[in-house]
Amino acid sequence: MERRNLEVRATDDRTLEGIAVVFNQPAQIGAMTEIIHPDALRGVDLDGIVLITNHDGSGIPLARSPKTLALTVTDKGLEMRASLPDTEQARAVYEAVKRGDLSEMSFAFDIGAADFDEQTQTRTITQISKVYEISIVNYAAYKQTHVTAREAQKGKVNDMFNPITATLEANHNPATDTHNTPEYRTAFYKSLMGRELTDAESRAYTAAQAEKRADAFNTLSNSAAVVPTTTLNEVVKQARGVNGLFNEIRLFSVPNNLSVPVGTPGDAASWHAEGAAVERKNVTSAAVTFTGRELIKVLSMSAAVKRMDISAFERYITDELKAAIADAIGAAIVSGTGSGQPTGILSGITWNNTNRIQTAALTADNLLAAIALLPAGYAGGAKWAMSTATLFGTVYPLKDGDERYFFTDPERGGVRRLFGFEIVIDDNIPAGTILFGNFRYYGVNVPQGVAVEVSRESGFTSGLIDFRALCIADGKPIVPGAFVKVEVQAAG
Repeated sequence: MERRNLEVRATDDRTLEGIAVVFNQPAQIGAMTEIIHPDALRGVDLDGIVLITNHDGSGIPLARSPKTLALTVTDKGLEMRASLPDTEQARAVYEAVKRGDLSEMSFAFDIGAADFDEQTQTRTITQISKVYEISIVNYAAYKQTHVTAREAQKGKVNDMFNPITATLEANHNPATDTHNTPEYRTAFYKSLMGRELTDAESRAYTAAQAEKRADAFNTLSNSAAVVPTTTLNEVVKQARGVNGLFNEIRLFSVPNNLSVPVGTPGDAASWHAEGAAVERKNVTSAAVTFTGRELIKVLSMSAAVKRMDISAFERYITDELKAAIADAIGAAIVSGTGSGQPTGILSGITWNNTNRIQTAALTADNLLAAIALLPAGYAGGAKWAMSTATLFGTVYPLKDGDERYFFTDPERGGVRRLFGFEIVIDDNIPAGTILFGNFRYYGVNVPQGVAVEVSRESGFTSGLIDFRALCIADGKPIVPGAFVKVEVQAAG
């Protein structure tokens, strides 16, 4: 994608001019492309917006609209003209822009409405509900453009930070992520191990804590620290690599209680008679709203952890968190009750004769009937899901009338299939239950990172140190119609 330069200029009398938001320019964010529609700022109140640096709202603003910050929506985007005060900070920023040391901008906002194209993985922001601030930054959030867009939640830019899903998070800026520096990584583990920090590590740790990202985890103390970005990315990568449905579902990173539109298979095209009226059909979509569920894991280690190598301690934390997240979320995807935990596929869908096959003894015809029940639009990405016991104890033993096995070549290239559809092994699924569907229509949301705090008091007599990790997550079926269930009912 073409790299674009931001028009920021330093004129006479400490005045800055530029374009803070650019319309109709695609920006690549992980696997997603984002575009801001030209009408996205229509009707938005632009009064009271501040101009700051690096999204740091703790100091005195450089300017505020409408008096000292003029904002104008044009066909290009949101243009700004700021008159800076005669202060040391403002003079430094002005000189840095004039020299070309600072030339990039971003803004913090709330999304009012957006369209998401599942095929192209493109999000088009059609309406911005509120703009909080405009920032002159050292590094733009989008690698492909100097013009960046950071979405704010509850008026705080950092509320949207999510190291677990950084690769999917539209607002994640690796360059300004204080939890993504080598100094913070080392400081995080040394603080848990009870080691003394260097001055650079102490500054990195303090800066990260000052962002109050751990405050979102209201059951933890203020001493809790967010796990470094690199660690969390590795945790989720490993967790999603574990065999099972966790590797098949869709992972979100959105604020709790925000309705998220999800594209679904639409109506087929129809033949049109010349001169006849054309019926407009809206794009078929579903929406899902996630709440917050607390996932807690307590780890205990000997006080000898203080003498461990940092990399070995990091591997221990990574392995433990991976196992905890994979096990807890994996089980919830299947059978979560929705009460204090995610809603699973089995409990979150109303099962009846439109989406369920019940039989006393499984036959190949039952499996074909399940395929027939799934709406055609979901068949393209459909897979089977069952436990090891069901696969080898119920499915593979199936024989025809001549006592020949139906599935004589069950595995090719490490992938097992039934009637051409891939099989996912997940031992969280009860024996005798087979799921068939497009598991991309189950979503797990992780709106924050993972926070960890240490307690050396709880193990006073045992000599153990406790580490408590907390992750906020939720999950639920997005489109119930994307799933079919086969039940083999036990006799009696």
